[in-house]
Amino acid sequence: MLILGACSPAAGGSPGTVSQGPGLAASSSGVCEAIVALPDLPRSQRAFTNLAHDALHGLAADPRLTRSLSARVLEAMQQVEADFDRPSDVALLTGDLKALHTSADAALQALGESVPACTE
Repeated sequence: MLILGACSPAAGGSPGTVSQGPGLAASSSGVCEAIVALPDLPRSQRAFTNLAHDALHGLAADPRLTRSLSARVLEAMQQVEADFDRPSDVALLTGDLKALHTSADAALQALGESVPACTE
C-alpha cells in the first residue's frame, strides 16, 4: 500500500487516469536498458531510475491490470530497488532485473500493449 500511496497521477491528469502508450512500454525497455548496462552497477541503476521506475509505477497502477499482475510488478520492482540500495553481486541483480522484466512484459501483454524487444 505504501508504494501505491506514494505515486500520483501524471501532471495534468485527473485522479484514476493512467498515461497510455510509450510511457507504459518504458517499464519494459527501461528494465532492459538496466540489464544491458550490467556489470556497470551505477549505469544500470541510472537506467532503472531514469527510464523504468516511474513507468513501472504507472504500469502497476493501471486500473485494467489484475491485482495479481500489479503485485508481481511491484514486488519485483521492490526487490531490484533493494538490490541497488545495498552492495549486491551482479548475478543476483541480473536475476532480479530479469524477473522484473518478465513481470513487466506479462503486465503489458495482459493490457494488450506492445512489448518492446530487448536484446540482452
